[in-house]
Amino acid sequence: MNFLNLSFGELMALAGMISAGIVALYLLDRTKRRQVVATLRFWTAGKMPEELQHKRRIHQPWSMLLQLLSMLLLLLAIAAPRIGDLGAAHDHVLLLDTSAWMGARARQGILLDQAKTAALVYVRSLPLLDRVMLVRADALATPVTQFDADKNAVSDAIRRSRPSTSALNLEQAFEFAQQAQRLQSQKAGEIVFVGAGRIAKQDTELAVPPNLRVISIPSNGENVGLRKLSVRRAALTAARTVAGTAAGTTAGNPAAGPDTWEAFVELRNDGSLPREITLLLQFAGTAAGSKTMTLAPGSTTQATFLFHAKAAGFLEARVTSTNGRGDAFPQDDAAIIQVPVGKTLRVAVYSPEPDLLKPLLTGNVQVQATFDLPAKYDPQAAADLVVFDRFAPKDAPTNVASVWIEPPAGSPFALRSTATKTKLDRWHQDTALGAGLYTKDVELASTEVFTLAPGDQAVAETAQGPVVVQRQGAVKMAALGFDPVRSTMKYDLATPLLIANLLRWMAPEVFRRFPNPAVMARARRALLERLIQSTGFFRNKAKNLIGMAQALVANHGGEVPNTMEELHALPGVGRKTANVVLGNAFGINVGVTVDTHVARLSQRLRLTLHDDPVKIERDLMPLFPQAEWALLSHLLIFHGRQVCIARRPRCEACVLADLCPSARIP
Repeated sequence: MNFLNLSFGELMALAGMISAGIVALYLLDRTKRRQVVATLRFWTAGKMPEELQHKRRIHQPWSMLLQLLSMLLLLLAIAAPRIGDLGAAHDHVLLLDTSAWMGARARQGILLDQAKTAALVYVRSLPLLDRVMLVRADALATPVTQFDADKNAVSDAIRRSRPSTSALNLEQAFEFAQQAQRLQSQKAGEIVFVGAGRIAKQDTELAVPPNLRVISIPSNGENVGLRKLSVRRAALTAARTVAGTAAGTTAGNPAAGPDTWEAFVELRNDGSLPREITLLLQFAGTAAGSKTMTLAPGSTTQATFLFHAKAAGFLEARVTSTNGRGDAFPQDDAAIIQVPVGKTLRVAVYSPEPDLLKPLLTGNVQVQATFDLPAKYDPQAAADLVVFDRFAPKDAPTNVASVWIEPPAGSPFALRSTATKTKLDRWHQDTALGAGLYTKDVELASTEVFTLAPGDQAVAETAQGPVVVQRQGAVKMAALGFDPVRSTMKYDLATPLLIANLLRWMAPEVFRRFPNPAVMARARRALLERLIQSTGFFRNKAKNLIGMAQALVANHGGEVPNTMEELHALPGVGRKTANVVLGNAFGINVGVTVDTHVARLSQRLRLTLHDDPVKIERDLMPLFPQAEWALLSHLLIFHGRQVCIARRPRCEACVLADLCPSARIP
């Protein structure tokens, strides 16, 4: 016989305690009993009778036995006995909402305290053999325990949970829970979500699992907070316009100039009541602007400020309530970002498809890039570098550095021929543009081949001749015979590295802070933390960057090693990063890079049944030729970003829909 809710020891202990209590009550029973005595007798003196000690005895034994039997039957009902094998236990996934909103104030403590209490009650109510996986749900669903029948271990993990700093991605949490039950559970039980479930309006249409149970944690929701804070250098014309119209800037509105910055602040009232607030802006501890405004319920408001910054510093935006009413979530009442004051590189891009080059140039805060069509070319535009994509103006600037991509006739570079379906054979790493580039055997559908002029250096070559050329002189120039974004190189790490080399070569004074590992090895950790603060986990990353630079200088002569073992030994470098460096920088395929996109697509395509990246990599390696492992990762990542999106996969546009077991096509 087995018991579902109580162990045999617990059952016997409860039965013993209750039985002892009932027997004690019967032994202490002193109820009066009716006796007949004589009412008249003659008194005669005699000896006092000896007192007899009466033994306690149970006067109603059958009643006591019936009560003991009824209590034993009640305990058996609670224990839920079952004859024979219990069968497979159910495996439940407990999704505990640990998003930033769970740090909001509640009547007692914060919302997460209430959620943890509800989660603990649920765990204790489960049958003895049922297993539970605890998953902390915020921007990324993170499993804390495996499916575990030890309820104490799960309860301890629940108590240790803390609010994160990210929003809730509920769809990804549901998807993870269903996948965990599908791949790891013996018999799927419930998916239980415990939390406030605060998500964006566009994410409200979710595919709800059929076995979902929701334990909702209510919140008052009265909150006004910051949603965006960004800065950029103010263009002269824009600065004059904003200076004349923006309310709340510092006294006199700063005049437009090279040190003028624009700050953009977005606020939102998530409550059900209108709120009057004051928005304060400070730069380097000095007031930069203030504005009082009233936000309607559920509304979003933007504000723009101008301020001067001649040196780097921190810009802080803070919201205060004018009526003294507190927020449920004070964590979003302030935001701080660093203003990266320093030299900037002004880049003007003229291309028939200007959006293609944006990702390569707009990711660096030290680059100010403008993108226009060739018809809008302005020879007088203020720029330190001009990029001509399939365009050669007659009045090209002669005093500004320039980059020519697939230049037509009339450019400063002489064309020898045009090659089709040719392989990129060699990078000249002794050149400024080719430093660190190792990619080989990239097939170019079409490329221009150049004739070298005096002073020209070949950076990359095919069998037909040089296809990337740099020209050193008073004004630097470079030419690319192919577009790295429109060619197969868009999947290759060599493309962003080539662009980085171009920018560093054109304007070395802008990118001189950490030119090599030796300089970074001596960097102050506090400085590096400020520079990379926006990346998240910046303290640990700064520690690893300095440690890695020190290891490169001490053990590898300042050069990046090209073996898995040596790369893996560097601080902060795991197998995924080592695979990226080896496959893309050195052209050495020793493994498959597995990130979140590769893992998700591999599971949806049923190429693997594992969640661990190392096991996924082992499953993928035998399925594809080793020479294509680096390209495979790029293809899966690109497909995962553009088509097979985590939240809403575009199965109707997927070229693999006919082969994919997870395709959702009506």
